[in-house]
Amino acid sequence: MSILWLILAGVAGGVLGGMGFGGGTLLIPILTFLLGVEYRVAVWINLVAFLPMATVALVMHKKGGLLRWRPILFTLSFALIGLFVGLFVIKSIPESVMRFAFGLFLILIGAISIIFVFIGFFKKKRKS
Repeated sequence: MSILWLILAGVAGGVLGGMGFGGGTLLIPILTFLLGVEYRVAVWINLVAFLPMATVALVMHKKGGLLRWRPILFTLSFALIGLFVGLFVIKSIPESVMRFAFGLFLILIGAISIIFVFIGFFKKKRKS
């Protein structure tokens, strides 16, 4: 595993994370497909890398006055429930199934993003 590839993966994940896309969306496929890292290890690398990125983003959003605590705490409470369910379930799922599910997730997110881009495009076109 090349240090250069790890550096590039980290930078790419950081840039996407800073833009709000979620760095793991790119970091996990780079680590698994390009660098041959085991999926579970790539997920944990992503989680550890996410902590400082999330901290910096949180501070920057707070300075910008963008934090709304009520929806944050509401969402966080359910995210924590999902976290513990996921931690329990991940032990019993084969890596091939997790990789497939993650790939499917990325395809779904891509499709949803494309739909929203087209909706926005056509809304702008009608207004002009």
